[in-house]
Amino acid sequence: MHSSGTPSPRFAATAGALALAAGAVAVVLMVSAPAQRGAAIALVVASLALSSAAVIRLVRIVVAYRRALGHVAVQADKLARGEPIDNTDQAALLAVSSLERVGGKVKQLVEARAHVVATERDLDRARSMYRSILPLASVVRHQNIRVAGQCRPAAETGGDWWTYRRLTGGRLLVVVGDATGHGVYSAMIGCAAHGAVEALSQVGEERLTPASVLKAINEAIRIPGADTVAMTCFAALFDPARGVIEFANASHMLPLVAATAPDGTVVNVGALGGGPVIDRDEDSDIMPAGIRPGAQKMDPGDVIVLFTDGLVERRDRNGKQFGYRRLQQSLQASRLEPGEQGIASMRDSVLGKLDAFAGKQAADDDITLVVCAMDRPR
Repeated sequence: MHSSGTPSPRFAATAGALALAAGAVAVVLMVSAPAQRGAAIALVVASLALSSAAVIRLVRIVVAYRRALGHVAVQADKLARGEPIDNTDQAALLAVSSLERVGGKVKQLVEARAHVVATERDLDRARSMYRSILPLASVVRHQNIRVAGQCRPAAETGGDWWTYRRLTGGRLLVVVGDATGHGVYSAMIGCAAHGAVEALSQVGEERLTPASVLKAINEAIRIPGADTVAMTCFAALFDPARGVIEFANASHMLPLVAATAPDGTVVNVGALGGGPVIDRDEDSDIMPAGIRPGAQKMDPGDVIVLFTDGLVERRDRNGKQFGYRRLQQSLQASRLEPGEQGIASMRDSVLGKLDAFAGKQAADDDITLVVCAMDRPR
């Protein structure tokens, strides 16, 4: 688009072409038809006039476009400083309009980037909060009880979590939870559940029973998780002095019990028993199956293996699940050596067989494995 005061480059090019054509015809007439010399001279004068007009037009074009480009540069500089731009110069109207569109796109990109940065910051906070609820040490000892656990979230954060509390008399409380799904929301529900265990542990040991822990968790996650996230949970209280493990289960995977020989060889693997449902809450969708308490004799050398469904449901590239039988076989092939390294090696042996089974197939659910052993008297 050109205003009436702006020279057209097309006109200048046409005038220049006509001038060259007229000059060429004049030369031909003067050479081939001397009698037409007067006409030739007239053509030469006309070509000179056209050439002058073309030159003048070209100069005006250059000046006009330099002015327009200068205006565009000024408007771009204003845009860079965040100042409003104007369209007063008609010669630069299209360029300025383009700048406005570019400015709008830049603003959208800046806003989108700010949103991404804010989201990444929130994810970092969620990641840090999720990591904070997992034990600082993956291997712990409390008198005659050794524990080695590991949690592998399928995403940046996950719904799996586990924790422990040292109690008097050599007793140890271990809790494993699994909120449905994985990601930030599931992790926040896990954080709420972990907070319930932490709060209850501050009240007093007499209140810290497996069943009371699961009740507290159910109340803590009822509102934030209702109709969106469900959680399975298992709490175990090891009492070496009595040779008993007390537990409560809310729809969680039943742990396995591995009996070992004095040399650490696993001689038998079975499932931990369960009891009748107590305190069924018909209004709760968080733990719909209620809480099942139980107790079982635990001999020195016994190993209790707690895990989440992400372990047994881990798939290989053909879609086949790892399953309970492979988990039992992995435990049968492992060995309980003395010390903290021994319990960690048993855990790592099971996870190593899981990784070998799955190969490079990505996990689609969080995986948690916690191995607890009662030592033999020395």
